[in-house]
Amino acid sequence: MKTLLYGGSFDPPHNGHLNNLRAAAARVRPDRVVVMPAGLSPFKQSTAAPGSARVEMCACFRALEAEGAVPALCVSGWEVEQAALGRKNYSVLTLEKLARENPGDELYLAIGSDMLLSFDGWCRWEDILKLARLVVTSRNVGDDPALHAKARQLDESGSRILFAPVEALPMASSALRARLAAGEECEKELPA
Repeated sequence: MKTLLYGGSFDPPHNGHLNNLRAAAARVRPDRVVVMPAGLSPFKQSTAAPGSARVEMCACFRALEAEGAVPALCVSGWEVEQAALGRKNYSVLTLEKLARENPGDELYLAIGSDMLLSFDGWCRWEDILKLARLVVTSRNVGDDPALHAKARQLDESGSRILFAPVEALPMASSALRARLAAGEECEKELPA
């Protein structure tokens, strides 16, 4: 069974996140998808919305299940719960948990291109590549050569890092929060 994990701050989740998950799922054709908001990302100091609200907001990913873009989808609050208990959140710990609970599953971890470029700075990144294949979606037009070079550096075998073609959308959660704070509508397209 193939399990695709898609994590992030999701503060808030937006169409760019849905677009990237749709592309990652199309690339690997998983049997199930686990969307898991980070309790507190090691890459960020804090989040604007509390963990419970971000878990609730991730219900928007169910639209992908309804349209048939992903199979069985569950939203997990496990990392948020770990943070509430004062425990650190690292992707490797989440993947180890999934591997223990689902022995024999092929695990995949969907990440954005910006995360691949800094992947060797992640906690126990080598173990992540042993536990799961990365499915990289690009959020920036023109970063393809740098991504492929980084993938070759991290995975000489070429079998642990996959690329999911996606049309990058000009969206970021930080831009959405800024627009909301300014009283602007968020349904309009964000500037590139």
